Amino acid sequence: MSKILFVESDRRLAESVAEHIRDHLGVDSEIIDTLAAATDCFIQNKGDYLAVIINLALSTDNYAPFEKIPTIAVTGNLPTSSKKIVFASNVLDYVTDYTGYNLEYIIQLLKRGVFAKSAKMLIVDNEPVWLNLMRNLLSNKGYLVLEARSGEAARALLESDPDIRMMLIDGDICEKNNYDLIRGIRENRKKNQLSIIPFCRRGNDYQRITLLRSGASDCIEKPFKIEDFHVRIMNNLQLIEVLGELTELANRDFLTRLYNRRYFFEIGNKLYENFKRGALQLHLAMIDIDHLKNINDTYGHIAGDKVIKAVAEIIGKSLRASDVIARMGGEEFCVLCTDIKVDEVMSVFERLRESVAEKTILLDQGSIHYSISVGVTGNIGTSLEGMIHEADTLLYQAKKQGRNVVVVR
Repeated sequence: MSKILFVESDRRLAESVAEHIRDHLGVDSEIIDTLAAATDCFIQNKGDYLAVIINLALSTDNYAPFEKIPTIAVTGNLPTSSKKIVFASNVLDYVTDYTGYNLEYIIQLLKRGVFAKSAKMLIVDNEPVWLNLMRNLLSNKGYLVLEARSGEAARALLESDPDIRMMLIDGDICEKNNYDLIRGIRENRKKNQLSIIPFCRRGNDYQRITLLRSGASDCIEKPFKIEDFHVRIMNNLQLIEVLGELTELANRDFLTRLYNRRYFFEIGNKLYENFKRGALQLHLAMIDIDHLKNINDTYGHIAGDKVIKAVAEIIGKSLRASDVIARMGGEEFCVLCTDIKVDEVMSVFERLRESVAEKTILLDQGSIHYSISVGVTGNIGTSLEGMIHEADTLLYQAKKQGRNVVVVR
């Protein structure tokens, strides 16, 4: 199995860091105490290493002795050379030691440089010299680089490629359109989705402050120091990840990891408006776990939670990735299906009902058999809440028919 090559003479310290990496990333490390021995291991097992962490005290003349393998340099008390770091394309970055924030930064570097897909960067500048410089700086660190020469071209690229995580743009381009470019982009791409970093003229406080007020995530003065450039890029990527994780937590139900009620209405109302304009077809389903109270009373709430999680997992696997699935509370779920054919609705939810009914949960007290009842509507009504009310009415009919039933209208 692929692992981290750890070149460190202090084995106890290295083992502690390696355990931290294993706990957070699920990969092991091979600890070697000399550069010569590490070189032998690298030659013999080159394909087995995901990344290298190296104490520069063991390699004072070379920040990246193992070619093409992502490397984190630990400098200790040695003076660092930002020039060496910039032009060693496989060096992710350096830390001074393994303590505190540095240890967490190592985890972040490994996550971003080794385990995550390369981040897409958009450079917007009409000066070829700056475009070439930034392209080389970013591509050397493994980022995927896109280029645009104008604000209009940048906007078109952002609209066509939602995977762009950062836009580096000349501040003068933004100033020429009265900063409306950034404001317009921010209407669709929030700070947890896209980092916008303009380059502002050195000493021009008005331009820098206006850029930030218009929605920029950060500003870098031009000309810049290369090491400062890389640190800003890393910090802003990390901020996007943190904001994204917080947004995900805010939108998800704690128990099932499905969307929660609040987020369902946020995205559901947008889909409903498109449905109302005839831009898409929409069906809404209310799903209820049958007799969950009896399961809680008989086996306890921990068993009831297992049933809720099991049903949520089956719903997630049975429906399409484009369908919006939420836990509305307790044993109740809601699903929005877009552009599903009318004659397929019953069969889709019948298959779901059957999949749930076939499952059991084994406990020390015995086996739990469980089922769901489903009400589905495709009637537009007057609001999303109206569709939910109608689906609830159909769900009630399914319950009256004996449960473990799907009713569609």
